Amino acid sequence: MVWGLFPVDPLSGEDRYFIFTKGVYKVGRKGCDVIISKDKGVSRVHAELVVDEMISMDHPLHIKSVPSRVLIRDCSKYGTYINKEKVHEFLNKETFLKDGDVVSFGTGTAAYRFCIVPLVFFIYCSESFQVDQLLRDRVSSIGACITYNLSEECTHVLADELMPVKEVLLDAIVSKKPIVLRSWVELVAEKRIGLEIPSWSSYIPTLTVEGVSVKVAASGTRAKCLEGFTCLLESINMYKFKDRLQSLLEVGGAKIVLVEDFSSNAQGLDCGQDSRVLCVMPKGSPDKFNSFNKLGSLPRVNELDLLRAVLAGHLDLSVLVSPSALVSSSCSTDETVVADSEAEVETPISERFTADISNEEAPKYVNKVETSIHPHHRSENNHVVSSTYSIANVTTKQETVDEAESGNSDIIYSQDLIIRDLNLPAQISSPPNNGFLNFKRFRKGNTQSGNSFNNLIPFSKYPYKDFDYGNQDMLESVKEEKRRKQMEAVAEDLFNTEKGRRRGVAGSLHRLLTHG
Repeated sequence: MVWGLFPVDPLSGEDRYFIFTKGVYKVGRKGCDVIISKDKGVSRVHAELVVDEMISMDHPLHIKSVPSRVLIRDCSKYGTYINKEKVHEFLNKETFLKDGDVVSFGTGTAAYRFCIVPLVFFIYCSESFQVDQLLRDRVSSIGACITYNLSEECTHVLADELMPVKEVLLDAIVSKKPIVLRSWVELVAEKRIGLEIPSWSSYIPTLTVEGVSVKVAASGTRAKCLEGFTCLLESINMYKFKDRLQSLLEVGGAKIVLVEDFSSNAQGLDCGQDSRVLCVMPKGSPDKFNSFNKLGSLPRVNELDLLRAVLAGHLDLSVLVSPSALVSSSCSTDETVVADSEAEVETPISERFTADISNEEAPKYVNKVETSIHPHHRSENNHVVSSTYSIANVTTKQETVDEAESGNSDIIYSQDLIIRDLNLPAQISSPPNNGFLNFKRFRKGNTQSGNSFNNLIPFSKYPYKDFDYGNQDMLESVKEEKRRKQMEAVAEDLFNTEKGRRRGVAGSLHRLLTHG
């Protein structure tokens, strides 16, 4: 174990000290291992702590029963006291310390409690792993203990890089045990005395969860990674780590709600837009949350992704899966390009043409469509009509296109409705087998698809074009003002140049007359 000297009064301003290895440590006012500055009765070298041996236990339960091998020797004028008993009166002015003794120096203002700081390392390794002799020597040099069974007495978990996460490690995380590499033990073994136990933040291993590497975070960071989230769980037995998953999510700061509790609650769960509720999906199981109406719109997350988030101390929102939703045809980008038109007229249509039409009925069908769509928009130059539909409000855009521009007046793109020149033989296509129209097939030609930059900002095609001042008079006025300012600038430049030249000439004449 490590020995510690801790101030009895934490507000006294004195430091805490940890002794990591055997040796002689001086206590005094200046230039010592243990510095006491608040008590003026403390000598320059007031006392000595002699650590004969760092006791290593064979079992964590034997910590309190191990006798101390730390001797305190008084070297002062005003004395050293143990539990208010003067050390100067002991034989050779020295005595052994016990766990819990209160040691005071000088006038008694500086009082410390001598205590044991246990270090018990739980070895998390594969079954074939064996602790080598070097690691055993390092552990015994600081008086620590090694165990292969996780218990309350364990203070740290020693793990190698890329070890797979198992149930016993989750138990250690729930118990908030630090997970460190063995190199941290070597760091501690190199210390003699210090104000604190060396930090292990730089000695945290990378573990794997189902083959995915996860850098383990410190317990303080892990406690806030799911703060503000509510995790909705199915039956605990459906998850890989069962009830350990619930405990781990609570360690991460999440609130847990079970499906059983949700279904029995008449008010259900508040699944508003601002609530941060996650449906935790068991690995390899179907989505059963859809059976609840209120849960259909909540995001899903796999249990292993949530487990990795707690280990890493950060929830990556990209692992959240949005529930499947029905997308309307207006959101689709599937389209067919038709020729540009000279005119567009929108006319509501109250009738949907879905019936199959034979070639014999084609002329009648075309006449009917043309009558209902554009009774007076047909031109003499063999114009054609194209229609686009909307599911909510069925409308059509009528576009007339010159045959020379379109290249072929015989083609209109549609799955269900084809309108042609009556002078040409008609070919009618039938709708798909399911009988539904496809309303996402039309777009004007020479127009970029989607919300392009040029469409959103009309003047972006000519970013360097001169500003339009409105009318010709205003433009001429602006140009005249520009010319006037340019002439003024030239005149001022010439004036300054002439003025400087005259000054130079005057100066030259003055020097000639003076020196002459």
